[in-house]
Amino acid sequence: MAARDAVAEALGDSLPPAAVADLQLIVSELVTNSVRHGPRREINLRVSIEESGLIRGEVEDHGEGTVARREMGAEGGYGLHLVDRLSDRWAVYEGSTHVWFEYSPR
Repeated sequence: MAARDAVAEALGDSLPPAAVADLQLIVSELVTNSVRHGPRREINLRVSIEESGLIRGEVEDHGEGTVARREMGAEGGYGLHLVDRLSDRWAVYEGSTHVWFEYSPR
């Protein structure tokens, strides 16, 4: 919830409501993965808007490089599929659990 609120507070006046909602979903899915699968350390969230309008974001949980992967099903596993669907590009820095994404408001 705090991550979603931070996105709305930081970008709510700069972007259309639909773009803010997309970003909130991307960020909340990535932060949720960090909370559920991470090492229980501080989670860092960074989001910025470039002059071109492209939005870049990062979520880092300081893990040891083990990326949890789950199949979609009754228990969940949809988070990264949503991130993939909503963002223009995203990836994990090799050997880490530090995820970055790019998003262009539609």
